[in-house]
Amino acid sequence: MNNIAYYNPTKVISGEGCVKNFQNFRDFGKSALIVCSHSAARISGALDDVRLLLNNAKISFEIFDKIEQNPFVETCYEAGALAREIKADFIIGIGGGSPLDAAKAVAVFAMYPDYEPEDIFKVEFTKALPVIAIGTTAGTGSEVTQYSILTVRSIENKKSVASPLLFPKIAFLDPVYTHTLPFESTIATAIDALCHAIEGYFSLKADEVSDALAEKAIEIVGRGLISLTRGKLDTDLRQSLLYGSTIAGMVIAQTGTGFVHAAGYPLTYFDGIPHGTANSYFIADFLEYMSLAREDKEKKIYKLMGISNMNDFRSLIDIAVPNRITLTREKAQQYTKSVCASRHLTSSVFTVNEEIIYDIYKQYVK
Repeated sequence: MNNIAYYNPTKVISGEGCVKNFQNFRDFGKSALIVCSHSAARISGALDDVRLLLNNAKISFEIFDKIEQNPFVETCYEAGALAREIKADFIIGIGGGSPLDAAKAVAVFAMYPDYEPEDIFKVEFTKALPVIAIGTTAGTGSEVTQYSILTVRSIENKKSVASPLLFPKIAFLDPVYTHTLPFESTIATAIDALCHAIEGYFSLKADEVSDALAEKAIEIVGRGLISLTRGKLDTDLRQSLLYGSTIAGMVIAQTGTGFVHAAGYPLTYFDGIPHGTANSYFIADFLEYMSLAREDKEKKIYKLMGISNMNDFRSLIDIAVPNRITLTREKAQQYTKSVCASRHLTSSVFTVNEEIIYDIYKQYVK
């Protein structure tokens, strides 16, 4: 056995009704701030369930529902001030990746009244409020990671902050809350989860534990994505995708991601393309380059997913996301520089360079 260093302190509670049946919110304190977007938490039913539980437990709470897709660091800073104002003992994040990532940042800002918004990236913090994560999508993995990915206007891109303090204390996986997720969003979030598993599988930080988790996630989410492309979406598949997504989150909690995520961020910031959809444009190229170093893992992925080769993989992604992007040459050059400024070029088993990244973007130049 190779050396391993696995750490994930989040308690995972899953199953239909797992939030409604939870009776221990009082263990976290007497006051809570709920962090969510304006609509998803309400539409899914999760917000009503949480409000009822908090009222029954006589826990005071406020709702901060201004979280955007790809949340701005300033928005999280504003929510942190509200958490201090109400003397919140803990934060409850409800939603997809954006509200959950935001909740983690809010948990930090709540403890540091002297911070400016971007200090969260610059100053080492040693305390954060406890976070409870309630997911409404099957793709983020944020409910079991130590990362908060925020949008930063000053750099016109996303930026991550990572700390063991940001692991949620509890992650609730109730598949019922994913039933209201639109079909297109279900595909996009499934692709995001598949990217997490594949990028982590080829990470230089991968070990036997993360590989075992990645293989399971690739099998579940990969086969689930195939079912989605065939028009299938039922309760069992919703539950399976949620399970696979969380396992994929456990992978990147140990390994981080590769250049797929870095390449997708500019598309999200400048072009408004949803995160999972943006990643879909680069995952096949990532797999093809990584196979130059680990062909054995490439073949294992195909076997796990029940496909034959790279052509099948590319075809699956094209069917899942049929609308390809169009970039100008100037954007391709700009986005390449953004990726090359990140650490993602050297985080995987095959090191890509600026020329490779530009070639990947250039295939979308018309």
